[in-house]
Parts: sequence; C-alpha cells; structure tokens
Amino acid sequence: MDEHAQIIDEARHRVARGEQLDVRSFEARLNAIEGPSRERALRQLTRIESVQRARALLAGPPPASEAPTVPPRRKPLLKTRPTVTSNMEVRRGPPADGFVLTWAAVPKVAAWEVRFSERADVRADYAVREERTLPGEATTVELPLGDSPFRVHLLGRDRGGRLVRRAIVSGLTRASWGDRWERRASAS
Repeated sequence: MDEHAQIIDEARHRVARGEQLDVRSFEARLNAIEGPSRERALRQLTRIESVQRARALLAGPPPASEAPTVPPRRKPLLKTRPTVTSNMEVRRGPPADGFVLTWAAVPKVAAWEVRFSERADVRADYAVREERTLPGEATTVELPLGDSPFRVHLLGRDRGGRLVRRAIVSGLTRASWGDRWERRASAS
C-alpha cells in the first residue's frame, strides 16, 4: 500500500468513527508526497469530505449545553366559570359601560340589597367585601372586578321586607366577564 492510500484510509477511519476531519492538513500531507496516485488521492479526500458534511447535516445541530429549561405552562387545575342563580333575568351591561350588571325594573321591589364578595383563589370561601342599598327603581350596578373570583348577591325586597327577587352571580373576574355565563334556576 502506498503512502497516499494510507493517508486516505486514515481519513476514512476518522470519518467513520465520527471524528471531525481536518481536510486541509490531510491535503497538505498528500501534496507533500510525490507520486502518480496523488491526484487520485486528492479526489478521494474530496469525496470523504463530502461524506463528513452529509453526516453532519443528518445529525442535526449539536446538543445545546446545559441551558436552563422552562417548564411547560400548565392550565390551571380549577377554573371558576361565571354562574347566575336567580329567579329574575340579570345580564351584562353595554361593553362601553365597563363591568355593569343590569336587570329589569320590578314594581313590587322597594329596595335592592347588593352584596359584593370576593375570594383569594378558587378553593377559598367568598368573603363579603362591600354592601349597598339601592332604590327600588335602580336597574344597574357597577362591579369592582379584579383578578380574584367575585360574587354579587342582588336581593329585591318589598315594603314589608319580604324577598321578592333574587340573583347571585358567582365566579366573575375581569378575564371571565366576556365568557358565557352558566344559568341556574332558583326556587323563588
């Protein structure tokens, strides 16, 4: 085996083992040796180099060094869905008005009691935050919504203090305000 063939065999073995081949140094070694097989050996080295490039393309990018991994974003385990339990019709006010709850006027109602409650998270109990009394002719109330689940009690009482109309809207947040509200009937 001549010297050119030995150099080409060494280049093939390195590429086969997955080592990075320094083609320029192998070219210099082949050119340093005179002989009739030099041109043929240089062409073989070019083919070996192309095999190395093809393997690198198929292998893809080298694995990244220990980069910090970001855990995948998880969906919240529990999501409160806005729910209306009532014996009257309550709905969202016009979008331009912000977070406004509206209902139809009821002649029998002398006053509306409104109670706002909020809870720290979906597993906690609602805690009363504010109470208001509105006149019987009132048909809207603005809600101070935030990111925490919010509940509104709307109680319509007649002149004798008897409960005539009632609505409880639960699970409201700024984010869920536009969601479809689940409606449940209430016993008078």
